[in-house]
Order: sequence, then C-alpha cells, then structure tokens
Amino acid sequence: MAAGEGQRVRAGGSSLLADFKQLGALPSAHKRGYQLEVLLEQLFRRAHFRVDRNASVAKPRQTDLVARYGDTWYLIEAKWHNEPADINVFDSVRSRMERAATSAVVGVIISVNGFTDPAVEDLRVRRDRGPILLFGEDELTQVLKTPRSLVSLLQVKREELITHGRVHLAAVPKPRRRRRPATGLPGAEARLLGLDLQPLPYVTSGGGFGEFVFVPELPDVDWAFGSGSGVCLDVPVRPYDEDGIVELLYGLDSMGWTSAGTQWNIQQSGANWHGTGAREFVEALRAWKKREESLEKAHHTEQVTYFDTCQGGGFYTLTASIASHRSRTVYDCHLSFQLPGVPVDFQPIRHLFEQFDAATFSYFRPLNSPAVVRHHLEQQVPLEVVGYVVSHSELDLPECDGAPEEWVTGLVVRNPYRGEDGRSSLNEWPGRVAESELLVCALRSHHRLQEPKEAYDLYSWEYARTSDALALRPVADW
Repeated sequence: MAAGEGQRVRAGGSSLLADFKQLGALPSAHKRGYQLEVLLEQLFRRAHFRVDRNASVAKPRQTDLVARYGDTWYLIEAKWHNEPADINVFDSVRSRMERAATSAVVGVIISVNGFTDPAVEDLRVRRDRGPILLFGEDELTQVLKTPRSLVSLLQVKREELITHGRVHLAAVPKPRRRRRPATGLPGAEARLLGLDLQPLPYVTSGGGFGEFVFVPELPDVDWAFGSGSGVCLDVPVRPYDEDGIVELLYGLDSMGWTSAGTQWNIQQSGANWHGTGAREFVEALRAWKKREESLEKAHHTEQVTYFDTCQGGGFYTLTASIASHRSRTVYDCHLSFQLPGVPVDFQPIRHLFEQFDAATFSYFRPLNSPAVVRHHLEQQVPLEVVGYVVSHSELDLPECDGAPEEWVTGLVVRNPYRGEDGRSSLNEWPGRVAESELLVCALRSHHRLQEPKEAYDLYSWEYARTSDALALRPVADW
C-alpha cells in the first residue's frame, strides 16, 4: 500500500491493539488484509518468533506469514473479509501445509470476521490431516494487547485440538467442567478438636482480610547442600470459578503436590476459617453460604490462602479472591512456589501452565533475603487454649491395647497480641495476623490427648512470605 493510501500500521513501540482498531476504518477489504499481515508480523516478532513474510515454504503457493518458535513452524493465513472464513480457506491452508518441506508445521488461520460453522466442524473431524489453529477477533485482540500470551494460547489451542478433538475459540463456549468430588483429594492427617474434645470441620475465628495461613511445619528452602539460596516462582492462573479452583487442586495432586498436611484459611470481613486437608478445604469452600450465615454483613468477595509442600522440597501457596455469590467467580488466582533451586525437570510445572492458561513468561528468581524469618521469645507468653490439633501415634505402644493413640501436636489459642482495636501490640508480630482472634500453633513438645497440661506458653514463631501470602508457624510449649 503506497504512502498516503489509507492508514499505515506504525512501527516501533506503538500499541498493536490501537493500530488494529484503526485498521477497521479502512473501506477496502484488500487494504485491511494487507495491513493486517503487517500487524501480525510485528505481533509474532514481539512474541519472540522468527518471522518471514511471503515465504516460499509451500512453493509454488504463496503464504502470508511463516513463523518459527523453537522447532515448530507456523504457517499463518490472515483474513479480514466481509464474511466469515469458510471451508475453502481451510483447504487452501491444508494444501500449503502438505507442500511444506517439514512435517513440524502447524497451520494458523486468523479471521477477524470469524468462521463458518461447517468449516469449524470439518476442522475438528479432519484434524488428522495436520493441526490448524483458529483465531477470531476476540483472541486476536487479546494477544495484540499482551503479545507474550501468544505462545501459551497457541499451545492451549493445539492441545485442545489434538488431545480432545475440540476447536478452541473464544466465541465457542468452553465445555463445562464436571463437578469434581472432594473425596478424590487427600484428607487431613490431623484432627481439630474443641475444648470439649468434639471434632471441628474448621476453626472459626474473628478477623479480616490478610492472606495468611498457619502451618505446623515450614520448609526452609535455603537449607540445602552447597552455597546459594532458594528460588521463587510466581504463576498467575485462571480457574474462572470455584470448580476451577478444585480442578487446579486435582492438577496439583496428580503431580504429587498435595499432602495430608495441607493448611488453609478462608477470609471474610469479620471472620476467618482455618483448616487442614485438601478434601476439607473443598468441602468448606463449597459450604460458603453456611459459613456466612453467622456474619452480620458479609463482603461480596472472600479470600482463600492454601499452603502445601512440594515433592523434593519446598512449598507453595495458592491465593484467590472468590465471589460470595452463586456464580462463585474467581477474580484473581496466584500460585507462588518457593523451592531449593531450579528444577532440572520443568515439565510438571509447564504442564500446569498449559492446563490452566498460565502466563508463558514466568521466571525463577533467587530469594534476596532469608527464606524463613525466626523470632525466639526471651520471656514466654501465657496462652489461653480454645482447641487442640491431634494426630494418631505412628508407634505401636503396648499401653495402647492395639488402638492408635492420639497425641496433641498443636493448639488453637487466643491471639495474645490482638488489642481491643484489633491491632497488634507487638512490632515484631507479622502485620497480616494482627486482626486474627485466634492462632493455630505447633506444639514443641507433644503429649497424649488424655493428659492435658495445666499451662501453655508461646515459645517462638517463624514465617515465610511468598508473593501474595504469609505462612506463619507459631510454636507453643508446656
């Protein structure tokens, strides 16, 4: 297109999305199509592809764009006609794919006006002739806004087509996830008991928002052979709704990243619910109406903080904001890992990225401060006990008469640093826990459940911070 002939796509660091919107004003479909090719070339380059325009990879047929990422070649066809792309466009792309000199070629059709239903169905049925990935206007807008998401979206589309026989398009409703049962996840190895020794599904405490969780053990990722420090990895994920959170837990469980020692905290304005176990977390999450019955005024959103350990060392936190509404929409969700180092095998985390449309460009970053902060009290602080955390003994003791004996391994106590105004009275105490009415402490010296002690004191505490959450381990003794 000659200078002055309509509007040109700007080069350099301009907004690709703004340029795309300007192209819509061009009256000629031919001119729009040409300028769209120019824009797509910039898009793929910004996403770190190697790009050639009018390449001869399918000679003698002409190809709009050919892009390479790693060992995969993408043959790209761009259309901005006044009607949806039909089966003739698909056949043309298939013909060029068959003429390509390499079998590692994937077709990509970008059509601003969408695709006809027969063409989409034909693609699904004939996917054995080579994968062709489709982009409509909504998805094109998405990647023009954030080019770094292009690689991830291509991977998701290819996985959906090859593995599940589905055409991944924003205009096509995603298949509804089946409601996973809570029983498919590990249950808690510890039990929560009230002062009357009756079991509790979770500990209900006064408090507010703060994204923290009490943990009985806190792995120190700096504690490893050799010099250096631990690393962190932050991953935003998109589970969409409450059932998506459950699906994410199943994904983590399939990788061996859920244990019987899972800890969690669900927060509302005025109340927190602390618990243990992935199965118990799902049950509490789904019982949100029952939990909020006791609140005078519930906030429109509740926050969750979930903690568990990783195979091979380290831990992760999962934080999310969920609508207190029957839709149970998830507004944001983040996984944050702390590991002893960068894994040699990155595939499990990569698979997690692909399954939940996570950001492509995530990085392992070395921790620039100690992973775990410890504080020992010079003078122990008396505690008021309101509940117990108990576990079965793994020892076969003669006095147990064959029945597993329960030992107190933790305490539920009133927060000794919570003032009348809900603020902490101690500077060293982590700020996020200031409003919490109760603490769940690890017990330094375990004892039998049937042999309670007269007094307990706060002995020490330690904590670790991830990008979004605080994992706190208060330690009590008798």
